[in-house]
Amino acid sequence: MPTYRPSIPALSKELAEAELGDVRLSRRLSSLGERLAEHCGESFPKALDDAELEAAYRFFGNGQVTPEAILAPHFRQSAKRASELPQVLVVHDTTAFEFGGQTQRKGLGHLIRPAAQGFFGHFSLAVTADGTRTPLGLLALETIFRLRRRIGHGKWSPDKSLGESARWARAVEACERQLQGGAQTIHVTDREGDQCALLDALLAGNRRFVIRSFQDRRLAGEDEARLRAVASAAKVILRREVPLSPRPKLEGPRGDRHPNRRRRIARLSFAATTVEIRRPSGTPQVSRPMRLNVIHVFEAKPPPREPPVEWFLLTNLPIDSHDAIAFAVDCYRARWTIEEYFKALKTGCQYEKRQLESAHSLLNALAILAPVAWRLLLLRHLARDDRHAPATRALSRAQLDVLRAVARRPLPRNLTARQAMLAVAALGGHRKSNGDPGWLVVGRGMHDLLLLELGWRARDQAEL
Repeated sequence: MPTYRPSIPALSKELAEAELGDVRLSRRLSSLGERLAEHCGESFPKALDDAELEAAYRFFGNGQVTPEAILAPHFRQSAKRASELPQVLVVHDTTAFEFGGQTQRKGLGHLIRPAAQGFFGHFSLAVTADGTRTPLGLLALETIFRLRRRIGHGKWSPDKSLGESARWARAVEACERQLQGGAQTIHVTDREGDQCALLDALLAGNRRFVIRSFQDRRLAGEDEARLRAVASAAKVILRREVPLSPRPKLEGPRGDRHPNRRRRIARLSFAATTVEIRRPSGTPQVSRPMRLNVIHVFEAKPPPREPPVEWFLLTNLPIDSHDAIAFAVDCYRARWTIEEYFKALKTGCQYEKRQLESAHSLLNALAILAPVAWRLLLLRHLARDDRHAPATRALSRAQLDVLRAVARRPLPRNLTARQAMLAVAALGGHRKSNGDPGWLVVGRGMHDLLLLELGWRARDQAEL
């Protein structure tokens, strides 16, 4: 399969053609998006001058402006990029956005922590299926607010959004509508997507998928067998070494399922079999079991004091060869791309630091910053994973001229995107000995580079 090598587009192309009902609002959206892309890690007051800041606050709070309208052209551009490929992965996941401060912001709901205010975002990110995991953009985004209802004097009870668990199936169908059959899709989710309703919807719609199992489901038959016991008894077909990314332990109850992990190479064993899963009692098709393939991925001998890798993957992809099994596992491994996207949005774009006072304004800001975060993710992807990509695919000619002038060390004549991004990160305080740069230093370095570019252009104009 040929490797997909996109160039990074101007953000205005991702925001063009938004139907806001007023051409002035559309122009404001394009200019605001480009400005925030240039200063993605800065607060609004730092990124914008006084006039721009006032216009931005009016734009975010304008009742005529909606996140759906802002994001629609980006979804279309993502679908267009995906349609250039024979098949793509669509990775789905939910993240929480928490906003600090003592004052309750209008329209926000509660999160897992009782005092926290914010909302949840369910994202669907298109990724190439060619092994490079190149991010192609968002295809769907749903926001979920958990409000509180009074149950007595001074007492409140969580009131989850109606149909919140059905967001997985809604996202799948929203993505398929965007793509309109332009590319074959494989939908990928982590354990939270292990729901009978989602599996039913995927099978009924003839959608391909890889879902990490969370529930040790009962299998059809009289022997009361369970999925994990049967999958664990399957014969090992393939062994492979796989690099594991470092992972900090999560806080709270989820920490038991996600302990701390160092960066290392794991030797994984793969086994696969076909099972028939019982549907829960009370469902319309309770008498008809679901026939699925299950792939057991496990690490037989992890290093001392390291949590072993073990995944049970539910899929309807073929498992009739070594290559087919390895491909299905690699589809699931691409799920980590969306975690990197969340980091780009929260750390690179500093979304949770935005001082906007209402849910409406925050959602409009999210709709602009969501494509900005994708652009940052693609930028770093080129720098890290496409080592031979020319720097001109990541930065403008003017920016490269500035970078050559201010870099601490002479830069090669034929500069690659990776070399350019390391030089940008160095402006933000990154040291090469620290490994690949994180989102924060990349954002800082890009901010400094753009400020230097402004001075560079001003000097050129003064010399005319």
